[in-house]
Amino acid sequence: MKRVQEGLLSFVLSSTHLSPHHSFPPTVIPSIHTSIHTSMKHSLTSIALGALLLSQSVLAGLYSAKDSVVDLTTHNFQSEVMDSDHVVMVEFYAPWCGHCKNLVPQYKAAAENLRGIAKLGAIDCDNDMNKPLCSQYGIQGFPTIKVFPPSKSGKKGVKYPQDYQGERTAAAMAKHVVKLLPNDIQLVSSNPSSEKITNIDEFAANDSKPRALLFTEKAESSAMYKGLATGLKGRMSVAEMRKPSEEVKKKFKITKLPTLVVFSKGSQEPSLYSGAMKQAPIAEFLNQHAEPAQDTKTTDDSGSQKKSSSSSEKKPATESKQEEPIAIIFDPEVRQIVDQAQFDKECLNKRGSCVIAFLVVESEYPESVELHEHNLDILRQVKKAAHEANKPQHFMWMSALDSNVNALRDQFQISSDVPGLLLIHPTKKAFVPFIGRFDVEGIKEWLSDASTGRARAFPYTFDVVLEGQSQETKADEDGSEKHEEKTEPKTNVKDEL
Repeated sequence: MKRVQEGLLSFVLSSTHLSPHHSFPPTVIPSIHTSIHTSMKHSLTSIALGALLLSQSVLAGLYSAKDSVVDLTTHNFQSEVMDSDHVVMVEFYAPWCGHCKNLVPQYKAAAENLRGIAKLGAIDCDNDMNKPLCSQYGIQGFPTIKVFPPSKSGKKGVKYPQDYQGERTAAAMAKHVVKLLPNDIQLVSSNPSSEKITNIDEFAANDSKPRALLFTEKAESSAMYKGLATGLKGRMSVAEMRKPSEEVKKKFKITKLPTLVVFSKGSQEPSLYSGAMKQAPIAEFLNQHAEPAQDTKTTDDSGSQKKSSSSSEKKPATESKQEEPIAIIFDPEVRQIVDQAQFDKECLNKRGSCVIAFLVVESEYPESVELHEHNLDILRQVKKAAHEANKPQHFMWMSALDSNVNALRDQFQISSDVPGLLLIHPTKKAFVPFIGRFDVEGIKEWLSDASTGRARAFPYTFDVVLEGQSQETKADEDGSEKHEEKTEPKTNVKDEL
């Protein structure tokens, strides 16, 4: 320390043009040494504090403001996910999780590829503020990925999450989200063949709202155009004309395909878009002609995604407490059971009865995903009816392709029909096999018969044990699961019109 002080003293003297041999009064030298010592202590403290803060900020989450991944919290989950018209994929993670760290490059690549088309968000479940929300969605392991598509009823703020069980690569995740995109595009034609198709002249003449019209030779709407249409929902009518005739091309002065034109509100004269056929400039162009948004969101649904500012989340403690969704009255989700620990928590250790559905879903087939969602919706309706009747029934489902289901069926000696159901009373050690139709009324009737004794309940004496393990839970917690190297999706979805 003494050498350092002497070196600093020499520097001070040289910077003030004084000789190192300059004589000072006896009281001056100690004061200079004291000043240098104090300054060094403050500097070292500042450096240490800065390093600590930097390390904490790095460990606080796996994604930064530079990424296209939306930083989700308890405070912005409703606006960013539930109220958004877009499909939203959500990763529930913990910063210490090895699998979560391995997923980061793939998830970031998928988010960038879908920017402006759909949202990919991530929520840190290790953060105390977010724990009630993660618990609400039954998060048992990390990372857990759920997809929140818009409700088919079109009701704002209502979404039913789906578990993502596909490959955890950028291409696979982007492909899955694209399959779930809503189509808010209006089809137009010179000679409409159905009521769903609008006459092009009528579309151009209806100047009560701004209109965007894409002329294309493609037989299907692109993901990019679907995303733009969803982002402009309620602010602009977005339409598409496929393979326009020569007469239409001449009328609208079309020299190449694709061509995008816009009709301003109150005008029947089209304005030609002459920029690059990429998402960002097209979104900017359409937003200039669209009606203004009714409210301000933290995410620009029609363009690039924005991060929620930290200032907007810094609220008084009393206000933050009120916003945390701790007092959940009714949770409509029907959770999937994948292992023994989850089954114990959701069923065997709870008061009341368990309604277990056996379903099949193959995520690579859209028809299977649609049927699975239909079956889950049936269970949600029955669950809601049970809740309103104040019946202590817990609803869940298992994949009929999982070895756990085979073990359960063998123990209770029940049918292998799919979709199927089983009612268990863990405290009474009794079960009721399903007999009836797999629809809302059929299941309600079966449960009513079970509660009144009209349906026979059979006793069991064994411990209910799930044998086997689903593929989702086979990896070690230390992140030893093998992941593919970072692979960008083969096509740039967001810039393909």
